[in-house]
Amino acid sequence: MICLTGDIHHHSLKLNEQRYIKDPDDSEVKISCRYLKLVEKYKLKATFYVTGKTLEEEWEDFKPIAASKIVEIGGHTYEGLPRTLFSQIWAKITGKPDISHSFSHGTYANQKKDIQKMIEIVKKRIGKDLVSWRSHGLVVDKNTYKILAEAGIKCISDDLNWHKLFPEKIPEGLISHSINVIMDHDHIYHAHRTKEYVENQKKYWTYTNDPTKESYPIEKWGDIVEKQVLEIERKNGIATVLMHPLCQYLSDRFKTAGRLFKIFSQYKTIWAKEVPF
Repeated sequence: MICLTGDIHHHSLKLNEQRYIKDPDDSEVKISCRYLKLVEKYKLKATFYVTGKTLEEEWEDFKPIAASKIVEIGGHTYEGLPRTLFSQIWAKITGKPDISHSFSHGTYANQKKDIQKMIEIVKKRIGKDLVSWRSHGLVVDKNTYKILAEAGIKCISDDLNWHKLFPEKIPEGLISHSINVIMDHDHIYHAHRTKEYVENQKKYWTYTNDPTKESYPIEKWGDIVEKQVLEIERKNGIATVLMHPLCQYLSDRFKTAGRLFKIFSQYKTIWAKEVPF
């Protein structure tokens, strides 16, 4: 089985990738709507982890995604872990792209408030209880899962582990399904992620295993995804795939996504909330 996922962020978060959208009338949400049409063409299920401010600030543009019968909406924090003011100023002074999110949820109280606001906006806009979650940037701390469990979240997908082919229950009672297929954002050349940028970034990141320690042109990345997904299917596991609509668009206008979706359509796809345990 395949759990196809993607992350969607509000325009006001000013992610690095968002700066490479050439048309000023376009946006990450509008691009995600076009991406959804491709998902629907191949009759796949998809879980989109969405920041709360996306639903608050760009609701009219987001409506086609919310109305789709093949989409599950998951939480991706309300605020999107915005960068500190110092970080933004430093990036502007140096002219170098900075990471697009903070590495901290802040205090326990702030994190709890953010999670509650995310749950409330989904209930308000979508009319459903939020049960699936992926933190922006996969940033979690010692409080995250306790707060999520107490708030009614059931499934999480923050772990990167290429060897975990099956979901597992963590001590807080949540069901964790690891991203066990090479993700796109950190492993394809696109937008600001040039070869020079990636080589400098590799001095500091924690990816140490092939293929995760490298980045690739999107066509090669697609080949790796295909190989990993088919291997997980062969072992009857759950392949959790993370493909950002914006990354796919900026890389090759969904060409590789379409190739992969055609392959995925031969197998059963599930929402995050349907991950068996």
